[in-house]
Amino acid sequence: MIGPILRILGALAMGVPLGGCQAMEPSTETSQAAVLQSADAETLARVRAMLSQATGRAEIDLGAGDPTREPVLIVLPPPLGPLETRSLAVPIRFDIELRGARCYVVRTDTGAAFPLDGVACRKAR
Repeated sequence: MIGPILRILGALAMGVPLGGCQAMEPSTETSQAAVLQSADAETLARVRAMLSQATGRAEIDLGAGDPTREPVLIVLPPPLGPLETRSLAVPIRFDIELRGARCYVVRTDTGAAFPLDGVACRKAR
């Protein structure tokens, strides 16, 4: 009984897969730091909509900074409620990247990438 358990634990420790194989194709696109081409109301509405999906929050407040000059977006924590005096919530940082001809925001704490459909970007200088 202990023998099979030790074999499984040993295989896990050595990184040997025990079950089904899950292949991940390497990305052929290189990512480059990017900035938004425009910060007009329509563009920022599309960016906020994607950030809302990425964070699971309905309300998105962006931190200071110009996304047409800096390749970073900061999503501020939600405001305190009427009975709160402090919060452990922290801002969430997203990097703006250009992959091929498509613009993405990449959540820096998880590495998850989200496409910014309908938003034009250009390489950051």
